[in-house]
Amino acid sequence: MKVLYDHQAFTMQYFGGVSKCFVELISCFPNEVCAEIGIVQSNNVHLVNSGLCDNIIPVCMDVKTFCNNYRFRGNGRLYLNLNKLLPFLRTAENINKQKSIAYLKEGNFNVFHPTFFDDYFLPYLNGKPFVLTVHDMMPELFPQYFKKNDFQIVKKRKLAGLASAIVAVSAQTKMDLMNILAVPEEKITVIHHGGPKKENIQVPSLIQFPYFLYMGTRTVYKNFHRLIMDFAKLSERYKNILLVCTGEAFSQKELAFLKKEGVTDKVIHMPVNDEEAKILYTYAIAFVYPSLYEGFGMPILEAFACGCPVLLNRSSCFPEVAGDAGIFFSDDNESELLGILEQAIQWTDEERDFIKEKGYKRLRHFTWDTAAAKLIAVYQSVL
Repeated sequence: MKVLYDHQAFTMQYFGGVSKCFVELISCFPNEVCAEIGIVQSNNVHLVNSGLCDNIIPVCMDVKTFCNNYRFRGNGRLYLNLNKLLPFLRTAENINKQKSIAYLKEGNFNVFHPTFFDDYFLPYLNGKPFVLTVHDMMPELFPQYFKKNDFQIVKKRKLAGLASAIVAVSAQTKMDLMNILAVPEEKITVIHHGGPKKENIQVPSLIQFPYFLYMGTRTVYKNFHRLIMDFAKLSERYKNILLVCTGEAFSQKELAFLKKEGVTDKVIHMPVNDEEAKILYTYAIAFVYPSLYEGFGMPILEAFACGCPVLLNRSSCFPEVAGDAGIFFSDDNESELLGILEQAIQWTDEERDFIKEKGYKRLRHFTWDTAAAKLIAVYQSVL
């Protein structure tokens, strides 16, 4: 069986969950399943490091490198408009899309699997099946944070209706697809992501004070403001406790909010690579995940792999992924998160070890080999 993947995730992301997921799955395929990716240029670290494509070259022009020496406000918008209006422009997106189309026209594949929601490929399928992966339903559930005719909302609905089969990364996402897009249940297969391997970090901590850890972006649905308000109350009683945040640097609006809450010197930002992130997980009091919604929540498994307790909102897919290894709070209860943060500070070594072992045990439920086998079964079902 030969499966053709397109360029989309590997053009859009230099790193990230969607592209990493496809790389991990393809890397676990047995020899009898041949995977081909329609791509020429990519700076995606997951794809480049995987060795799955022999002839990838670095990106010459994309939204991140366009007019790199002359950055100005509206730079990204100008690039996107030029890229859309001038398909002959030698951008990574145009070059990669043409490569994907060339493979589609050749027809040397059994199943096509687009890696995002651009429907450019539909005229070239010639009756062959395609499988669609839906990682979350964020734009549909939180439309206030997206444009009314957002690309994802419009294209996802169209492709979900046309796909031969749909992969959802959690039962929560499956339910959302059924409830919001009216996708028939029999069309959807839940395939959980695999998790990282158990880590044994021996290097010293990057932080010299006890700290809670917050990973990733801080958009509104991530509920970061709620965490800050509870942490501010906690820090009045525990003066030496920090909250360490990764992701993008704090915005001026965020800095103003931290100042208002009186925690400017208690909430610190650290840009980290993958190895440094593992160190942060390893030595944290706990990883706090207050998000209102996620499609899967990969940081939960990353924390488990590093022996880091996970405090998380009892919402969306979190109970499904963390199981009995997670320590849950309700966003509806204003004092519950604060109480759990305080309990975590007071854990004995024996209590921490017990929680860590539960995380390691839960991690064993999520492997990329299992996920790959389930995905192959989906491909076979549409042939």
